[in-house]
Amino acid sequence: MKEDILEAWRTHETIHQMLLGRIPDEGFSSVPLLKSGKPSTGRDVARVFVHIHEVRMSHLPRAFQEGVPRFEKGASSSRAELQAALASSADAVEAVLAATLSQDPRIKNPRRLGLLLMGYLITHESHHRGQIMLALKQSGVGIPEELRFGIWERWFKGM
Repeated sequence: MKEDILEAWRTHETIHQMLLGRIPDEGFSSVPLLKSGKPSTGRDVARVFVHIHEVRMSHLPRAFQEGVPRFEKGASSSRAELQAALASSADAVEAVLAATLSQDPRIKNPRRLGLLLMGYLITHESHHRGQIMLALKQSGVGIPEELRFGIWERWFKGM
């Protein structure tokens, strides 16, 4: 069961990396449109990925944050920086999950840092992936067909 839980988290992160790797460069500045058809003043695609990373970090105990990159507020980030940061924070989340499942004494609140955390992060991040896909579509940024379906098919690879 422990390995299945960790594999679910890894699959979730693989989807992020697949999406990040296939967004055309011009897509990183895309934002969803308002009902009026005007661009929103919310986060662009790049900043949504930063937000995902920072929310992960906000839930991790300090002992698991060591060596994980952080972003300056409002800073622009490159694809490579986003990929590295998300991979690093995903590894940190996985370490917290593994430690929680192994009843590691460093985990002071196992209920908050176990499956509830994973469920929250997957739900939160999936919501933002939907925002990203909508922003790209509304901005006219073409995304490969394999990406639109690949984020779903990835869950069943190797089964």
